[in-house]
Amino acid sequence: MKKIVIVGGSKGIGKAIVQNLLDENHQVINLSRSKPEVTHKNLTHYTVDILKDELPELESLDGIVYCPGSINLKPVGRLKLDDFRDDF
Repeated sequence: MKKIVIVGGSKGIGKAIVQNLLDENHQVINLSRSKPEVTHKNLTHYTVDILKDELPELESLDGIVYCPGSINLKPVGRLKLDDFRDDF
């Protein structure tokens, strides 16, 4: 069993990844603004705004999945370094 952090795992693609990891019996820590609809003994949720709030201290992680709730739709040639930093 691996311990995986999902940023933005309450909706959309992130939610599907959380469910898949839980089905494979992994321990999942979800950091998102809204609480996921699913409950599971291997799921821990922290309600945070990843850009503004202080994040919980987490130890011994095996992986991170980052599923932000926003997207920058500029053509790649017009993206600046700050655009990448803002999205990350």
